[in-house]
Order: sequence, then C-alpha cells, then structure tokens
Amino acid sequence: MNKPYHHGNLRAALLDAARARLAEAAEADLSLRDLAARVGVSVNATYRHFDSKEALLMELAALGFEALRTDLQEAIAADAHATADEKLQLAGEAYTAFAQRDPALFRLMFGRQGRFDEHARFRESAGAAFHVLVDCVAAVRGEAADAPGVMKAAVAAWSLVHGHAILGEQGHLQALPPAQRPSTREIAAMLDVTAC
Repeated sequence: MNKPYHHGNLRAALLDAARARLAEAAEADLSLRDLAARVGVSVNATYRHFDSKEALLMELAALGFEALRTDLQEAIAADAHATADEKLQLAGEAYTAFAQRDPALFRLMFGRQGRFDEHARFRESAGAAFHVLVDCVAAVRGEAADAPGVMKAAVAAWSLVHGHAILGEQGHLQALPPAQRPSTREIAAMLDVTAC
C-alpha cells in the first residue's frame, strides 16, 4: 500500500536523506524508493521533485558546491587582517576541511568526469566555488581575475590543494609520521602562484 503524500518540505528532506545515505553506503545502493521510505512518503511522491536518482544527485552535488563556496568565503572573511597570500592559504584550509567533514558529498561533487556538466545549475554552482579561488589568486598576483596567468595559477593551486584533500580523505597521509605530514597551509604556501 502506498503511503500518502504529506510532507512539509519533501525536496529538502529527500536531499538530506540522500546525503545521509551516501555517508553510510555506496552511491549504487541509493534509490528513490529507499529515500522515500526514509522520509515516510510513497516513491511516487519523490517524482514531484526529482524525475530520477541522477537528478537528485545532481542537485545534491550543486548544493555541495554552494556550501563549499560559503565555507571558502567565510574562511577568507574570518581574518580581516589577512594578506592576500594568507587568504589563499585560508581558502585551502577550508577546502580540505570540507572534504574531511563530508567525504561522501565531496566524492559526489568530483565524481565521474562530465557526469553533471549538461546541467546549468551544477556548472554555475561549481564555477562560483572555483571563482573564489580565482579571486584569491588574482589578489596575490595583483591582476584581473580574467588574466591568463591568473587562471593557470588558480588551476595549479586547486590541483595541489585538491590532491592534498583527496590523499587525506582516503587515509594515505596517515601512514606518515605526524611530523612529516604537511598541513594544507604549508601545502598552499609551497605554491608560487606568481610563477605562471
């Protein structure tokens, strides 16, 4: 027997349930039927908000990039006296902290290449998060954000910090003695974004 559709904010509840489920199990084990059961509605009710599991996951990934952007901006703004170099390092620390705090969401956001690229909402939210980094690099270099060297340096900085976040999230860095593990701030400081 189908459950009746009575829910105050089913869209948000489904997204929250999906995020929680991804923290528990592989993405392949997530289904709209399971999520409907978790929030107490019929599976048909889920289709009022998401036409497929992939559409729900795309929205969750987009929301993840919005949360990442907020974290980066808040970290940068937290120290009003930080130099441009220090702001870049603070952004790197916030990025790594995000990956450590919610590894399942982080993996979804950066999962299969091109998976959500056809969705404008996903591209916009991912691009907005990346442009926080671009603006930091532009400030360090004293150039406009659209300068060719700024974009190259931003990609280099992102690659370095993202790699550090992935190594940490997957437990590879824990094999090193604590004194030999570089912090995200140290990693960010090693990159000369003025060299590109």
